[in-house]
Amino acid sequence: MNVLCQGRCAVASIACLLGCARGVDADGVGSMATGVDASAGDGDAGYPVSESGTGLGPGLGDDATFPEEAGEAASVDANADASADGAQSVPTLLSQQQVCKLINDATEGDPTANQTPTLANLVGTDLGIPLEVGSSLYFFFGDSHGYKGIWQPGQSFPDAVGYSLDSATALAAKPGLLCSDLRFLTLSPSASLGPTIDPSIVADFAAAAMSAPSGQSLSTYIHNPSGDSQNSFPYLPGTSEVPSGTFAYGSDAYVFYTTVDSPTDPTMEASYLARWSSPSTQGTPGLNVLYSVDDRLGTGSPLFGDFVNVAAETSGSYLYLFGTGDFRKSPVRLARKALSSLASAGGFELYDAASGTWGTSRGAPIIATPGYGETSVHFFSAINRWMFLAADFDMHSQVVARFADQPEGPWSAPIVIQDMADPVFTSLYCCGQSCVGAQMLLCSGGNTFYGAYLLPEVAVQSDGSFTVDYTLSTGNPYDVVLMQATFSGP
Repeated sequence: MNVLCQGRCAVASIACLLGCARGVDADGVGSMATGVDASAGDGDAGYPVSESGTGLGPGLGDDATFPEEAGEAASVDANADASADGAQSVPTLLSQQQVCKLINDATEGDPTANQTPTLANLVGTDLGIPLEVGSSLYFFFGDSHGYKGIWQPGQSFPDAVGYSLDSATALAAKPGLLCSDLRFLTLSPSASLGPTIDPSIVADFAAAAMSAPSGQSLSTYIHNPSGDSQNSFPYLPGTSEVPSGTFAYGSDAYVFYTTVDSPTDPTMEASYLARWSSPSTQGTPGLNVLYSVDDRLGTGSPLFGDFVNVAAETSGSYLYLFGTGDFRKSPVRLARKALSSLASAGGFELYDAASGTWGTSRGAPIIATPGYGETSVHFFSAINRWMFLAADFDMHSQVVARFADQPEGPWSAPIVIQDMADPVFTSLYCCGQSCVGAQMLLCSGGNTFYGAYLLPEVAVQSDGSFTVDYTLSTGNPYDVVLMQATFSGP
């Protein structure tokens, strides 16, 4: 047994000792340290974090990353029917780390290597939902704040769209590339306000713009347009009217969007589906609204108000929808729709986890914990598993992962990756006067993380362990952080 690992386990648990006995040492599993180092990027781009409560520092050293204590990481869900283990063995968390901050560094307005204030006149945003369309990887962001002259405090904020200079495959191998290779769609410099105020600004970011279905008004879908009372933009979804899930079909990008009650009431009440035909990294992201999906506060919705925030994934001939209703207070339910009928409204089937059947009645949720809002779900063919990732607000803020062999489940018990109640997390990630190094969040005053979204590819190591990367939002500073978690293989 590795002496360093044995010393760590002396103040940890028997589970840790068992991990050491099967070859897990202080660097991770087998050659895991080398695998994480390569994927995290160069130099100090990644900040390894020990989930066992010890180890910290830029780069990877003997005490940088330690195995997750089995049993403590994955507490048993209260609803056994909704979260029983699937046919395959459930992965365990080995390590997690921050790769980098994508927008702001020490403070809001302090740019990272992505230089968003000058390259896109953007100083703050959230979400960053990844979507691979063809060979391009896009990121759909939420409420986006301008740097100079555009989208200032007091206005309703539009939604920026970014893209990676690198492919999804390249980022899976080396996610640290995104720390300097994230770009945003922008207006032309001549059409931008920023460069007229500050010559160092190249252009203004271009917000996602909607067009209504034939014969309909955009006001049916956009209740809080961007801008203010003096200058409103009815075709730009505003504050809290944000993307919640994405999928690609053919050469097009599809985005689920939320609708709030009104400019004075940001309650997310409804959802709709929009299509961005043949997306490009140039020009304005113009989306066509296809149809309404769900309405939580209305009456007669066939989805019963359970699909206001929607994570989506295609598989076979179906589009699967993983939905939540009441924001950050909901269980997760499952619906599906034949891809052949994607252009038409309706046609959804609902899954009942209690009976294991599909129908049109409201069924039992696939994940019963009532603490979800934004979620992310992806099928990773490299590990032949479905993965669910989300911030869980049921008891307190946690980022949790679950696994299943099929979208219907059964889904595993939650595996906690980050926990706002964990003193190790707060000591590593909570900011002081500014957010230095890996510090990313002012943890006082109810500030928390939210919006965890999986990148589309997974890196599998030679020992069978695998690493996923995901975006994670922070409220203060208003930022998006790139995170990474490594799990044991089957």
